[in-house]
Amino acid sequence: MHWRRWLFTFLFCFMVVGFLGFIKFNQVMAAIAFGASFPEPSETVVSEVVEVSKWQDSLSLSGSIIPTRSLEVRNELEGIISFIGFPSGGRVNKGDTLIQMQVDDELAQLDAINAEIQIAELDLLRFEKLLEQRAGSRDQYERAKAQLAVSSARKRSLEAVIAKKTIVAPFDAKAGLHQLEVGAFISRNTLITKLTSSSNTVWVDFNVPQAYAAINAGDSVNVSSNIIGLASTPAVVKAVDQEISTLSRNIKVRAELTSSSPVLKPGMIVSVSLPIDGVKDVVRLPTKAIRYDAFGSYVFVLEKDDKGDFRAKRQVVTLIANEGQSSLLELDGSLKPGDIVATQGSFKLRSGILTYTSEKGV
Repeated sequence: MHWRRWLFTFLFCFMVVGFLGFIKFNQVMAAIAFGASFPEPSETVVSEVVEVSKWQDSLSLSGSIIPTRSLEVRNELEGIISFIGFPSGGRVNKGDTLIQMQVDDELAQLDAINAEIQIAELDLLRFEKLLEQRAGSRDQYERAKAQLAVSSARKRSLEAVIAKKTIVAPFDAKAGLHQLEVGAFISRNTLITKLTSSSNTVWVDFNVPQAYAAINAGDSVNVSSNIIGLASTPAVVKAVDQEISTLSRNIKVRAELTSSSPVLKPGMIVSVSLPIDGVKDVVRLPTKAIRYDAFGSYVFVLEKDDKGDFRAKRQVVTLIANEGQSSLLELDGSLKPGDIVATQGSFKLRSGILTYTSEKGV
């Protein structure tokens, strides 16, 4: 009889366990069916079609604007200013009188010398006739001739003094600021003004590291400045220094740039882009498309599945450089023209996730 009781107990426990298992099975299946009723997780991003473009690596340098013609105007002789012929900071033309110093004494002396020259010429003519008539000596004739030469030399010396006290502009230029006044006495070597050429053509001086010192006259560089609104403008290298500085290990280079707008003033700082490599094919994508982890840089490529829906796929890429809001990727086969790459919102993606894109034409 004992074995029957054990048999009934076993059957009862089996039925209880089976009943509980049936209930749990129905709960699990209901949960699975409930979960299946929800849509698959997805993300919406902006995408871009991969295109190949040309790019040349360049070295970014700092340059300085230099005028093609520049001159500090100083007086050689001291004197009192009698005339100022240019406004402070104004334009001057070649040959314009900048300042005139008093030359009254020199002009009076010049009149006296002119009179002496006339007398010397008459004496020379008289002694020459006497010498022809054998009524005078050659010594008197030679003395008169020498006296005329001395007076003529004194005249040229005074004319040179007068010319040195009249300072004229040697070329068309813009004058610097000055504080000169009529009647003021100026000593020798006083800075009158600084003249700079008024041409739209200027020089750009910049230093190139010795590793790239193979630059030659005739090579092209690009000059730009966001501060003064100068877009990237080509300039031609005109001269290269013959020595590399032993202090900085740079070589000085001068390029010629023509720009009418904006007006480039001497001393301005500009950016110089020096090409240092050949032109190569690259993929240009927005910086937001590039993701980073411990293994390097990657992007999410959007590929269609069997149902025609886009799925995100992680693709490792090689980043070459950044240009503002754009990133340049090496064309190494990881991306092909026509591939669709997630850009804005790519941080939300993971491999295999269903993805909707708002890119036009996709």
